[in-house]
Order: sequence, then C-alpha cells, then structure tokens
Amino acid sequence: MGKRKYYQKTLRTIYRSKHTQPVFVRNGVKGATTLIGSASILLSGAPLSFAAEEATVNEAIELTAEETSSGVMKETDKEQSETGDAATSTETDSEETEKPNEPEKPTNPVNPEKPTEPEKPVDPNKPEKPTDPEKPTEPTEPEKPVKPTDPVTPEQPAKPTQPSKPTQPSQPVTPTAPEKAASSAPVVQAAQPIVSQVETQPVTELVPETTVASDGSIHFEKDESVETFIKKIGEPARKIGQKEDLYASVMIAQAILESASGTSQLAQAPNYNLFGIKGSYKGKSATFNTQEDTGGGNMTTIQASFRAYENYEESFDDYAKLMKEGLTGNTTFYSGAWKSNTENYEDATRFLTGKYATDTTYNQKLNGLIETYDLTEYDKERTVEVNKQGFVVPVRDYMISSPFGIRGAEFHRGLDMAAVQGEPIYASKAGTVNIAEYHYSWGNYVVIEHEDGMATLYAHQSQYVVKAGDQVEQGQIIGYVGSTGNSTGSHLHFEVCLDGSLSQAQLIDPTTVLF
Repeated sequence: MGKRKYYQKTLRTIYRSKHTQPVFVRNGVKGATTLIGSASILLSGAPLSFAAEEATVNEAIELTAEETSSGVMKETDKEQSETGDAATSTETDSEETEKPNEPEKPTNPVNPEKPTEPEKPVDPNKPEKPTDPEKPTEPTEPEKPVKPTDPVTPEQPAKPTQPSKPTQPSQPVTPTAPEKAASSAPVVQAAQPIVSQVETQPVTELVPETTVASDGSIHFEKDESVETFIKKIGEPARKIGQKEDLYASVMIAQAILESASGTSQLAQAPNYNLFGIKGSYKGKSATFNTQEDTGGGNMTTIQASFRAYENYEESFDDYAKLMKEGLTGNTTFYSGAWKSNTENYEDATRFLTGKYATDTTYNQKLNGLIETYDLTEYDKERTVEVNKQGFVVPVRDYMISSPFGIRGAEFHRGLDMAAVQGEPIYASKAGTVNIAEYHYSWGNYVVIEHEDGMATLYAHQSQYVVKAGDQVEQGQIIGYVGSTGNSTGSHLHFEVCLDGSLSQAQLIDPTTVLF
C-alpha cells in the first residue's frame, strides 16, 4: 500500500493594504470644514481605520500533489482575496507552488475521515519527509500541524472549473479589522448625507484678507472677491432662509468657508455645490478627490461622488433640507440651528460648532464673516419696489452709462447700466424665459416674455442662471453683470420691446417704465 502523503496549508496572513491615493486636488474639493454624505464616517465619532488590515486564515487542507501542481492553491487564494473588499494579495506559498512535477498520487485524496491519525506531522521537530528525494518541496517546519478534519475546504479547490463562486464571501467570517469597519459602516444612514467633520485647510487660505493673531483671534478685512460671491448667493440664501426657518447669514458664511468663496471646482458651474454634500441630486453627480479622517486626525485621500445642481438656489435648497430633516433616525439633529429654536445667529453658530464641524473656532469664523460683510441684512425679508408701470429696476447699484436712442452714427437699442462685475441681475417683471444663450454682440443674454405680451432683454451677462422655458418671478435673479460680447466695460444692456419680436420698430425707452 502506497505511502499516504499529507500536505498542510501553512499559516498565512493576507494584508489588506490601503489603496494608493492620488494627491489631494486643492482646486477640486476646496472645502474648509466639512464633507457631507460620507458613508464611511460615523456620527458617533467612531473612527474608521483605513490602515493595513490583516485577515489570518488558518485552515488545515489535505491536498494531493496532483492538485497542487494543477494550480488549485492559486484558485483558493483567488477566492480568498475576492472575499475582502480591499484585499490586493494574490500571492501563494512558495513551498506549495514548487511541486509541478510531483508524480505521486495518494490512494485517498478526498477522504476526510482517513487523515484523522497523522502520527508523523504531530511532531514539528521531526520532519521525516525529506528522506524521499522525489519530494524536496515538503514543508520542513510544519508549525501548528492541525488535524485536517475540515472536509469542506478540500472540496472547493477540487472544482477548478468554477472559480467564479461569489457565494463564498459569507463563509470567511474571520477577518478582524475589515469586519469591524463593516460592522460600523452599515450603521451610517446611506439614504441621508452625513457630516464627516473634516478640516482640510486653514481659514487664511479660504478667505482672502484674513489674519489670525497670536492669541488665536481671527480678523477679516473686506475683500472684493468675497463680496462678489456674496452678491451671487445672497438672494437664494435669503429666499431659502425665509422659507425654511434658517439664518441666511449663517448659510452664506458657511458657503464662504466650504467653497472658498465659490472658487472650488465643486462650487463652480456646472456643479454649484456650495456645501460638499455627497451623493447625487436628481441623477446628477461629479467625482472629485477629497480627504477623509480615518480617526485621530489622520487623513487619507479618496475619490467621492458629490451632488451636482443646476444653480446655487438648488444647492441651498438641498442643504436646507438636510438641516431641517436631519439624519435618518434623528430628524432633529440640526434643530439647534433653526430660527425658532434660537434667539440670534450666534446661538446657531455656537450650536454648529462641534455638531457640524470639529473646528472649535468654527463659530468665531462664522461670526466674523457675518459681522464683516453685514450678512444679517439677508436675514430680513426683501421687498421688491414695483413702480406704477409694474416694473422693477433690474440692478441695484448702477449708474447710467449710455441712454436709449441715437448714439453717434448708430442707434442704441437699450439702456446701459454700469455696475460691478458679478452684480445680480433681477427679472424686471414676471414671465417666461424665451432665450438664454450667447450672441456675438450681446454676449450672454436673456429674453423674458411677459403676460402682457411685452418682452425685456438683458445683455452682456457674465453668467445667466436660467434657461429657455423657465418661469421666473419678478425680482428673481436671472444672471450676473459682466462684459461679454461687444462690450467695453462691465454693465447691463437692458431693452424693452412692446412684443416678442425684438424688432427696432417695437422698442421703447426703458426709462419710461423704470423711473
């Protein structure tokens, strides 16, 4: 009777290493304080470790020399590596892979009852196998020779024709660190965005003209770029704040910090995401590199999907929904920031410190921005001054730079209203957007047709935020002052036509309906 040969799979450790992460893209997600919607960060503060995590597999496997030479061990390793979500190890034991020419076939390769009496492997100090010259690859240090009493494992590698068994991930329940992380991750409410409370950049890099004193106090000087950004988002914030019982001043200050005053790529067109909320919005998302806190202040760079919006108003609307509806299982999570639960905006910023951001000076930064830029004005309800003709002036701070009518050798079709680049442009009257596009002379322009059949045109915009077919309210922001097209300076070219033809014969002097 031939000698029975036992092969034992040695104790192996599979390291689940961190993915090599790309360098953090500063002009991608440039948010200062928080990244929202991470399914890997817990509200309880329990850190999620991305460090090298090991899963030790200690299984006694009876394998024949023929099975080893046919690459069965590689299939086993492949299946084990597939069970881990971050496993990248595909190595096999060198002792086992060096037996390609083993001719011997044990008499009973798949009988799990016979190997219950392995007298020789019991003594790890007396390996008698090297006496056989044909088997030089036998492990010489069979540390921990365990009885091959598990018949399930030999049956799996015996079917190399079915390597794609995805049902096995439920079997290896021994991974320690990954299983710990997985046990935490499902607790995260995937259906709701979650604040990961990550600080990524100092405030001096996010807000121009910011100084931090030696005692830690923060001082802001007014900056034109920040003021321009506030003009863009102020009215949407005012509208959402009035509607949702929130402080528009606090939302604007947060947007300044989270989006670096709108300069981050995530906050710009076509994404308009001011608060770094992750996931998708109406099926739209954008992928950027960002940083996550793995616990204890240790940062790792990952790729994540962030919600993309049509305009800033949608971004504020979605953010307000988070603040009002809270998290799954805790709808009042942010209730301490509501107007109805506070006396002033300082109560709201104090509540958000530690709750929304880990930064202990978060409220000081928000309060400083609110005071420097007089953001409390946006907490008040704005009244639209409609004249007796039913129109409102489309810009606020302006001066007339060119009147309607004959100008030199040409006819000037409208009224030029010089204003600062980025100044909001308001719909002079409610109506339907007929045109929102670029013209070689008018630049970015919008045409609105009103219920009475009249039409108004707004030209040279730096950017319009409406599209053809939109219904707009009187006083609604439709774009921002610029100098696109045939223009020599930042201004709004405003036309009023008695019908939708825009023909010169039907144009009237805008001053007759504005003043």
